[in-house]
Amino acid sequence: MRTRSIALVFALTAACSGAQRASTTPAFTWRPRSGPAMEQLLNVHRASAPTVSPDGRSVAFLSDPSGLPQPWALTVGADPVAESAWRRLVTDPERVQFVRYAPDGRWLFMGRDHGGDENTQLLRAPASGGAATDLTAAPEVKHLFGALSHDGRWVAYASNARSRGDFDVYVRPAGDEPSAPRRVLEGAGHHEVIDFSLDGRQLAVLHERSNFDQDVLVVDVAAATARNLTPHPTEGDVRYTSPRFTRDGRSLFVVSDRGREHMNLALLDLAAPPPALPRFVLDEAHDLDLLELSPDGATLAAVYNLDGWSQLRLYDVTDPAHPRERARPDVPPGVIASLSFAGDGHSLVFDLSRAASPEEVFGLDVATNRVSRLTRSDHAGIDESALVEPTLERVRSFDGTEVSLLLYRPRDLAPGERAPVVVQVHGGPEAQFTPYFSPVIQYLVGHGYIVAAPNVRGSTGYGKRFAHLDDVALREDSVRDLAAVNRWLRARPDVAADRIAVMGGSYGGYMVLAALTLDPELWAAGCDIVGIANFRTFLERTALYRRALREAEYGSLANDGELLDRISPIHRVDRIRAPLFVIHGANDPRVPVTEAEQIVAALRQRNHRVEYLRFENEGHGVSRRENRIRAYGDVVRFFDEVLGGARAQTPPTH
Repeated sequence: MRTRSIALVFALTAACSGAQRASTTPAFTWRPRSGPAMEQLLNVHRASAPTVSPDGRSVAFLSDPSGLPQPWALTVGADPVAESAWRRLVTDPERVQFVRYAPDGRWLFMGRDHGGDENTQLLRAPASGGAATDLTAAPEVKHLFGALSHDGRWVAYASNARSRGDFDVYVRPAGDEPSAPRRVLEGAGHHEVIDFSLDGRQLAVLHERSNFDQDVLVVDVAAATARNLTPHPTEGDVRYTSPRFTRDGRSLFVVSDRGREHMNLALLDLAAPPPALPRFVLDEAHDLDLLELSPDGATLAAVYNLDGWSQLRLYDVTDPAHPRERARPDVPPGVIASLSFAGDGHSLVFDLSRAASPEEVFGLDVATNRVSRLTRSDHAGIDESALVEPTLERVRSFDGTEVSLLLYRPRDLAPGERAPVVVQVHGGPEAQFTPYFSPVIQYLVGHGYIVAAPNVRGSTGYGKRFAHLDDVALREDSVRDLAAVNRWLRARPDVAADRIAVMGGSYGGYMVLAALTLDPELWAAGCDIVGIANFRTFLERTALYRRALREAEYGSLANDGELLDRISPIHRVDRIRAPLFVIHGANDPRVPVTEAEQIVAALRQRNHRVEYLRFENEGHGVSRRENRIRAYGDVVRFFDEVLGGARAQTPPTH
């Protein structure tokens, strides 16, 4: 899964006057524009995460007309179906995280949490309509939906019911037969179910030690025993994702980077004694981000990552060892986040987002290769031709490493005009900023800001070596990449060099705080959204099931305490010069709200300008539309006050 940057939303109308800079630099001539209002951009509805009925006639998906993602459905026709003709499947006061058709078409499965706490509960509702049944009913437990058997009789999932730090695997009837879930895999660590074998006797399960290190297990459902196919105790990190049983049941398709830079398609022989070495059947100089196998096992859909843009390909895999690419579908350039085949394999549905076009659901006829748009969401009257697509730029960092970034420029910057800049940092760090639709970016650019979205070292999508360049003791090298981006921006003739802000969420929030403390002279403002201020307290208080995964990236409490203290911005808070805006949700299980409150208290004690918004009904991010209106409206007002007004120019330090 890709991790997307938190969207910022709201309308702002405050005018900001220009001012004459000091004689050492050109005049600051920025003027606010009148692009689409943020409230209008916020009210753009989107359709995503589709699932298609076995007969291909109906598609269910998530959309947010109510202000939170909820499940909707439509009947596939010759033309896109307008939002007014969609069918709402469930009305829920909380966000719904996914929706999935059962293979027999009887049921829809969904997941939801409460107030952003990420303790997902699994729901089942009749596909024909009706109330949803809570299958798990354990609000203190996190459940990871896994797979449905091909005959529709069984559902498999993982949960931390036994131990809050470990995820075991369970199987239960998918229908309404009275039966308790049966635990088929118990063990330490993070397990996630991916697929049932065609006969329903086996499960493909991932055992995840970190975001860059996994093993593939095969679980015998009846015997409740497991085999680890890919032990690699001396090889270091090896990634395995997306295991899918081939239709002959002899192998598993997997996506892996074993012995190579990029994630590619391989086969694991189920009869081979462990370790089963992956036999690569596709080899590309790009990461394979998404994989889906048709229910009949004949067609494989793959989404490749080309500098953040998605490329959809279809392969005939009737001979799994020799995939043959079909004619490549003509899909508009953008970002694909999910795929779903119909039961007969004749059609595929997927969502597609572009920087200047919100997510919609599309369909692909596998036989004819015809791509058609299936949904027409309410886009609040936005003229998409007025929105901006980014350009791909590249920056050399302090050690020569190349960092890519997406640059969004106002359309009407006049010659000699210098604009303020917001640098948007993604979370993760094992993630990538991609050219998806972001209301805040489109508002800022329409309002006259330049937005730069870099993929610093540690980002995915650029190979294994690049992703590991920020590990543990190398953590702050990624912050040095941000400084290199800042200096590159300062050298541009369209940038107001003393008016560059940095904004990010989650790990991106840490990057904001780290940038303000390591290079305080470079940044004019910061916005930290659900970010880490103190790695020691973060690891002590994050949800127990996440600690081991995060320690693999940042360092452990037991062995790396000195390092964790050294890289924690809270211990350099006296170096911060720039005004700061902080946002956090009280129910955040990933980065506890105490991280925000530490940095806010430390800055207030120093009488430093810091603004803070805490939301009692949010978790790791801001999901509810009314909260986003308030939060990000204030953020843009803050940026306008700090970056857009007249103030004395100091010559760039570097």
